[in-house]
Amino acid sequence: MHRSGQPLDLFPPLHELEPVIWPGFALLLFVVSGVATDIIILLATRLRLVDLPNRRSAHALPTARGGGLAITLTAALAAIAVALRWPTMASAVLVGTMLPCLAIAVCGIVDDIRPLNALLRLGLQVGAAVAITFCLGPLTNVGVPGVVDVPLGPAAWPLTVLWIVGLTNAFNFMDGIDGMAAMGAVVGGMAVGAIGLWLWAPVPMLLGACLAAAAGGFLVFNWQPARIFMGDVGSGFLGILFAALPLLFPERFRGVVLLPVAMALWPYIYDPFISVLRRVAGGHNPLKPHREFLFHRLVRSGWSHAATTVLYAVLAAGGTLASLASLDDRVSPSWRTLLAASPMVMAVCLTAGVEWHCARRQLAPVGASVHNPKE
Repeated sequence: MHRSGQPLDLFPPLHELEPVIWPGFALLLFVVSGVATDIIILLATRLRLVDLPNRRSAHALPTARGGGLAITLTAALAAIAVALRWPTMASAVLVGTMLPCLAIAVCGIVDDIRPLNALLRLGLQVGAAVAITFCLGPLTNVGVPGVVDVPLGPAAWPLTVLWIVGLTNAFNFMDGIDGMAAMGAVVGGMAVGAIGLWLWAPVPMLLGACLAAAAGGFLVFNWQPARIFMGDVGSGFLGILFAALPLLFPERFRGVVLLPVAMALWPYIYDPFISVLRRVAGGHNPLKPHREFLFHRLVRSGWSHAATTVLYAVLAAGGTLASLASLDDRVSPSWRTLLAASPMVMAVCLTAGVEWHCARRQLAPVGASVHNPKE
């Protein structure tokens, strides 16, 4: 006892230890995700839940699938921990966000075992997006931070649902080569964490960082040559969770945050978008599986899975840095506008670079693979 009669404080208060506790928790999630992925590899191999190569595959050997379940379960643990720390946000985190995301993960498990009808899958995604929008509220405005703010008015609900469904499918499409979707989740999660730290929004900050850690643990086994694939259980879950994270920011930040989050994820949004447009313009079914994404064309022209994945991660990191700079009040409005446009410039460079490289390698133009049975 102190002479004052107060007990001796041997340890600092818990809240003062949080800068150490949460990074340690993220590291623990990284390990848990990795161990869970290794267990899933063993179970999938014994149960013969493997992806067999076909003419659309980017792999040559049978590979275990369903590894995204490790990311899903680990992220759910993180959500529970965050909800316990901030009880006032528990309903938004667990019911408004995690429950619909887990519903999409379950849909993905079923789809991985027995493919679902595309329209049924889309209907389930719309239902989950409506549930998230109902619980968390829609995006009421969007704009460039400190430059322009556009109120959405009556379009708030449909545009929010479109954003969620669109990003869910975009991440699903990007799970096409070793490490691509998982690396996107690592970079995207770190970006959301950094944006949350900049604006001091601890809930999305920690969820983003923990999601990056969970994806990182899986990436250890998904890196080229992959021992396991993510599957729809992981890619769909990641897409819808990333779409929901901006809605967990305080309402005054939502219109400011959406563009920076999209800038951080731009390669994983742009490639599916431009590929779908190309297929529609060519008269092909955009919902039918194909190998006409820009990253597929890079791999078919000679790039390795690892090099292609790193390229996309570097481009996403560039978008992340630009997004963070756009949030800085010290940056002038004109520079913020240029920063917001930087992903479009990088997108043009990416498309031109891929097509130039493919032309040098005499790769067939987009759409030719649809008619080539040997591919």
